[in-house]
Amino acid sequence: MIQHARSLWGALWWLPPLPWLGYTLALTAAGLVRWDHLVITALVVAAAYASHSTRRFFLHALPLLLLVLVFDSMRYWIHLGVDGSSILTCSLRDLERTLFGVRVHGERLTPNQLLARLQTPLLDVLCAVPYGLYLFVLCGHFLYLYFADCNAARRLAWIAFGTHLLGFVTYRLLPAAPPWYVDAHGCAADLAATNSPAGLTRVDALLGVAYFRDLYSRGATVFGALPSLHAAYPLMGLFATYHRASLPSRALQIAYAALMAFAAIYLDHHWLLDVLLGVLYVALTAFVVTHLLRETETTHVGCNTSPDARPAHELARASSP
Repeated sequence: MIQHARSLWGALWWLPPLPWLGYTLALTAAGLVRWDHLVITALVVAAAYASHSTRRFFLHALPLLLLVLVFDSMRYWIHLGVDGSSILTCSLRDLERTLFGVRVHGERLTPNQLLARLQTPLLDVLCAVPYGLYLFVLCGHFLYLYFADCNAARRLAWIAFGTHLLGFVTYRLLPAAPPWYVDAHGCAADLAATNSPAGLTRVDALLGVAYFRDLYSRGATVFGALPSLHAAYPLMGLFATYHRASLPSRALQIAYAALMAFAAIYLDHHWLLDVLLGVLYVALTAFVVTHLLRETETTHVGCNTSPDARPAHELARASSP
């Protein structure tokens, strides 16, 4: 087995899955491990060592796999050194009202308050669709591109990684409360507050499930409203494929992005400012990634069609921007 691993990775055969193995072992020792940690780690190990083909997939999916690790670990470091005085609560709402408020019957309403007047069960369910499926859409899009257009798959993976990295740094440096928190708790920032699915609670109640309640109970922080990474997700795929996508594909992705942005505000998860910053982050990241990868891009074929016999260090170089 070790000989096989060496044939794939050389002298550093032990390194590829080490971050995931180490993280899962640390969580196990602390009594914090979940079943999904074990599943992801097992998949990483299998991808790294099963064959030349799976090694290739591991390298191209590496930005997404690292993203899973960083996101899950965020709950343990995101609040270090943060106190309530540094968290944006009502000040962000007031800025939102000043910049984008709409006067209705003498009262200046934020976009969230305005859209709250449109609440219907049908609109609730419609907005729940992108919020419930966005991770599946991203992973499915990557897998499709992996077999159809390797260049686009690499762009998508690195755009997702870079956009999230900017978002996580902003969460740490500029923690901000979402609209639902201000509505429920006022202007005082409580680091012990628990996450809420906000408007998605209505969907859980309507369908008789606890899907969104359970999903948001795993959130790393309440104060991660700025930027809206939800609003960025549809644009990751759009920017990664824009120049080669068909007109129907572009139209579908633009509609998906518009619905996600609307849902983020309608469901009381984000301010419009959050959405705009999320769009800016993904646009900047896409520009940088596209520029960095341009010189390494070859013909537009699937990643699975490149030769298996290429040395591991060449594949690693080809996978990074």
